[in-house]
Amino acid sequence: MRMRAGARRLCPMLLAALLLGGCAVSPENGRSMAVYDFGLPAARAGGEGEWPRIALEVVAPPWFDALNVDYRLAYDDPLKQREYAGSRWAGAPGVLLAQRLRQRLGMASSSGNAAANCLLRFELQEFSQVFDAPTQSRGVLQGTASLIDARKQRIAGKDFLIERPAASQDARGGVDALVAAGSELASQLGAWLGALEKGKGMELCQPTGPAMSKK
Repeated sequence: MRMRAGARRLCPMLLAALLLGGCAVSPENGRSMAVYDFGLPAARAGGEGEWPRIALEVVAPPWFDALNVDYRLAYDDPLKQREYAGSRWAGAPGVLLAQRLRQRLGMASSSGNAAANCLLRFELQEFSQVFDAPTQSRGVLQGTASLIDARKQRIAGKDFLIERPAASQDARGGVDALVAAGSELASQLGAWLGALEKGKGMELCQPTGPAMSKK
């Protein structure tokens, strides 16, 4: 009888411990994590050409390898990079951006692409939601594009800064603004390459040129 009484007293304590333990490991007290990507495959950028002989890669700093959806408070501490606790990207932002750019521009990956005559390298520098006030934010995408020929020489380069307003001041608003900025980057890259093509600045990237050798 003593063992049974002790067991009865112990059971509620064990149950309480289990419940407390479950709350500790559950993200955001039981709320599921929201996972975002760039959506369905995008249509080719209208008005620009296709460049199957140009490979594309996106180079990002190590801190962009994380899956965090980042934001900054420009009105409070703009040097501090923050992250949403209950939201993340499906892949590293640089990888998702590269996938979207290839879809829009008709380019292939730089990995193992022996048919490519040139490489379009985009160095990602900023990819976050920036709050100018608690009720106003924007998606900011910033970086530098370089067109590199088969001799590893830089043919041309251009800096890009694209901002898109966020419709809501939360992770979903930031994600939508950044995805829109990525699509706009594809359009601006296409227009830039088109201008280079018309100005004979891409002759080494044409099918008659030597293909890039991969090391």
